[in-house]
Amino acid sequence: MEEISPEPPRRFGYELIFILYGVASLLGWNALLTKLDFFMYYLEGMNPSTSFSFLNFFLNIFFQFLLIIKKDLFPLKFQLIAGIIGSIIFLLAIPATTMLLPKDSLLNYLVTGGLVLLMGFINALASGGFFNFVSYFPLEYIVAFSTGQGFSGIAMNVLEYLVLIFAGGQEENLIILRAWIFFGVSSLILLICLILLFINFNSEFTRYYLSKSSDIPQGSLVERDTQMNEEEQGIISEPDNDKKANDSNTDSKGSWSIFITIYKKIWDLDLLMVWIYVVTFALFPNASIGQKLFDLGQYNSNTIIIIYNIGDTLGRYLVKLLPQTKTFNSIIIINRSFLLFTLVFNWYCQDGLELDLTLTSVLLILNVAILAITNGIGTTLCFGIAPNVVEDEYKGLAGTSLSFFLIVGIFLGSCVNFGVDAICSLFKKQV
Repeated sequence: MEEISPEPPRRFGYELIFILYGVASLLGWNALLTKLDFFMYYLEGMNPSTSFSFLNFFLNIFFQFLLIIKKDLFPLKFQLIAGIIGSIIFLLAIPATTMLLPKDSLLNYLVTGGLVLLMGFINALASGGFFNFVSYFPLEYIVAFSTGQGFSGIAMNVLEYLVLIFAGGQEENLIILRAWIFFGVSSLILLICLILLFINFNSEFTRYYLSKSSDIPQGSLVERDTQMNEEEQGIISEPDNDKKANDSNTDSKGSWSIFITIYKKIWDLDLLMVWIYVVTFALFPNASIGQKLFDLGQYNSNTIIIIYNIGDTLGRYLVKLLPQTKTFNSIIIINRSFLLFTLVFNWYCQDGLELDLTLTSVLLILNVAILAITNGIGTTLCFGIAPNVVEDEYKGLAGTSLSFFLIVGIFLGSCVNFGVDAICSLFKKQV
């Protein structure tokens, strides 16, 4: 008899819960990104807008890859819980050490930089775990999760605006107050997401879609319950030695062969994911934030970031209305590469040609909006397509694989950003 999917719990909108999962998966990184002005105040010589990306994703790449080839290294539930709890700890520890250690000192660079580096491991657990988790669910939940990742950035920037309104000013005591309010509320949001995860992880609806995951027993819910009853009654005997030996041989084949098997099926999506984030992080945040925007002063960087986050979220949500094919996605991702030239040219317009600030601001908004919308579309399509081209038991690993290549793209894009920043500096008007 064909198994029928259970209805999602009615006490919460389940898609809303997946949006919150998306928020939790990237909130740690988005919080650091949003408070770059705070870290620039204490660590100006470290250039956090570029160095934080490089440091954070250095260990992230290593651990994401380790989670792929050692798929049983951590249980899925542990990855999710540890990722959220670890994010809370680091979101409080990083600003605390930055404020307590001497401003712009080598010791502060080393300690804060070291914590940002270690946070890469926590981000690997959170993002890799959630991408694994969500890959087992239908497309509408993948889209909801991806939309939540975009909304994560919006939430952080709205919070930053509110904090600036509540306690604006450049006095050090106000900077410290804003930081504690910001990181405190961010940690509270993560705590709420953690509670929802505990409530819903073992629900019948979640267990149904995770039935192919190694964290949940194989087979349908009915089959598992029947098997448990038969085992209790002594109807099913213990597995014989031959079966145990076969299971052992299957495990001993190694995760390398599994990774290669999955990569052969989604290699094109993996490479598209890399290129999405090479282009994005070559231009954002540093090359984008460095440009002028309507003379907004201290609101400049946050305005650019929130424009990006809104565009990114919109792109992720629009996937429901677009062709969900590799060909369409490839066209979007390849054509967005022209932004590598237009955004740098915009820098030249404002400092080389010295065009009107209003015109260059409009061009900057257009560049960032297109960069963001295409980022959201490309990322969500990759994650929506990949689980459908692998076997059910590999859906989670397909999501983890894409998460790994996403981080590779961010890391490479952050490296390219050094070059883009150097090119942009050539056009900067000498004062």
